[in-house]
Amino acid sequence: MELQNTITRENLRILMNSFYTKTIANEDIRHFFIHELGEDIANEDWVEHIETLVDFWLASLLGEGPYEGNFVGMHIKIPHISRASFATWMELFSSSTDEVYVAELAGEFKKQGMLLSEKFINELNL
Repeated sequence: MELQNTITRENLRILMNSFYTKTIANEDIRHFFIHELGEDIANEDWVEHIETLVDFWLASLLGEGPYEGNFVGMHIKIPHISRASFATWMELFSSSTDEVYVAELAGEFKKQGMLLSEKFINELNL
């Protein structure tokens, strides 16, 4: 796939599918996602989750989209999450952004992802 130089709903779906494919294959953090959404990212729960995250990223990076959720609040309830979980999340997310976007845009996603990770870590007192 050619690296994208703009953020669109379509390439955000590609990013989220790439990221979650890696996530559910990762032994360290897969259980967080499989427990809530199942193993098949084509199932209805996963599709809904991915669409919510597409909306989240459109709102976060472009100020667009209908996202009105509580991103931090949704994740605080996850049991047994740790700093290491967020480090793994960030590693997988970063590699996925590098596969979809040109370096400048991938850097924006990584910057926002790191800020979110730090916010979760602080909120959870990890």
